[in-house]
Amino acid sequence: MKSETPATGIMKKAEYSDAVWYEVECECGSKDHYHSIWVEADPDTKSVSVSIATESKTDWWSTTVDQNPRVDNEMVYWIWSWAAHILNETVRRSRLIWNILFRGYVKYDSYVILNRQQALNYADTLHKAVKEVDKER
Repeated sequence: MKSETPATGIMKKAEYSDAVWYEVECECGSKDHYHSIWVEADPDTKSVSVSIATESKTDWWSTTVDQNPRVDNEMVYWIWSWAAHILNETVRRSRLIWNILFRGYVKYDSYVILNRQQALNYADTLHKAVKEVDKER
């Protein structure tokens, strides 16, 4: 199996004289898992840097209180769901604030699911981009 041109799952977003920007999409299709890749040449240090970035989100799935109670009364259900949502958001954000204040950072994990072809394309695109910006220095 060889890398493809154009590469499945990899989109060139911009190209400059000293940098190239790609986006790598996740196999699941969610934009929350995209990786942005910047490959840049630095003429001062005569080096090439590769930056891989993702958009981090809170752990929105974690709950302190169940937001879907099993009650027959629609009004009670609505009030419970609303109150639980407010409480869950407050607890989630308080934990983030606590970690930033007393640890100085918040730890996140980022994943991108690639099939075999996408993984080959990812590696080959990264290799080509580094060579491209390196030769332009």
